[in-house]
Amino acid sequence: MGAIIWSLQNCINSILDVVIIKTGLVITEEYLIELLKEEFPNSHFDRYEESADVGIRVRSEDFDMYCREIRKKLGELENTIPLFVQDVEKCVEWMEQEIDYMGCVRQIMSLAAEKYNPDDPQLIDTTFIFEKLIEDGKYPLEVIEQAFKDIIHQQQMSNNITPTEEILWDGGVSLEDLFKKEHIPINENEFIDQKFINFLQANPKELEAMHWRNFERLTAEFFNRQGYEIELGPGTNDGGVDVRVFNKEDKTKPYIIIQCKRHKESNEVKIETVKSFYTDVAFEEAGRGLIATTSKIAAGGKKVVSIRKYPLQFAENKEIIDWVDRMCKRIV
Repeated sequence: MGAIIWSLQNCINSILDVVIIKTGLVITEEYLIELLKEEFPNSHFDRYEESADVGIRVRSEDFDMYCREIRKKLGELENTIPLFVQDVEKCVEWMEQEIDYMGCVRQIMSLAAEKYNPDDPQLIDTTFIFEKLIEDGKYPLEVIEQAFKDIIHQQQMSNNITPTEEILWDGGVSLEDLFKKEHIPINENEFIDQKFINFLQANPKELEAMHWRNFERLTAEFFNRQGYEIELGPGTNDGGVDVRVFNKEDKTKPYIIIQCKRHKESNEVKIETVKSFYTDVAFEEAGRGLIATTSKIAAGGKKVVSIRKYPLQFAENKEIIDWVDRMCKRIV
């Protein structure tokens, strides 16, 4: 592997470019440096404030490692070492049948390169490549399909910004939005952006710091993915009901009404809140009520529910983390 000598500032800028485009999360240079210092103590990054313009020698595999670790930290990648071939057993089986799998990969890349014009980058319709390979009859359909999947997967995993990613780049979403204000996803069928869910799964302690309205959206999204009809409240003047969950077969009354409490983990939801929410459940004639919180419910609140048989349930910090784990979708 080679190395490059450049200023620490240029190195930081290049990592930032890769990370933002690959993750789709727009982060600040300051936050990137904070993460790099955390992940790589006693490195160049510790001297950034005094030595940003000083030249450093960075090996290509080290640059790749820097980018990969930050992408993991932001929740885009799993904590695994990527392989080009995703189904190794299948490729070994093809080799035993004397099928040149890597030859198929090389032919796909060669045909794509013939169509690509660097002076006028456009998305390539790969149908003609697929049809050409089928017509040649050299490779079985299963091999061709796997080769396409592996090429796409490798481009996603790589820390090289591909022409496709440059063309499709939509500007990303600011990570600060998760914490500073309500963020409404572009996809109207979602309540919270998947990139935020992935980030929270990789950084569960940030749940208590997210904007309270985005926590309501996270809660709504969890039940949305269970197949329920969801009504997200206005956020203010909502009468204590943040999310209403309906069975799609019966929308006359809420199946569940939810009150969300985005608190620091040390700040318990008090018994008074629990008692008050029970009256909302009764008024709405809901099947049950749920208090979802990033902290926990005070012992007195749980006790009064048990003694009085209130139709209330609780989703505390550990269960919220489990929700996020279940909703996480990332490149593996």
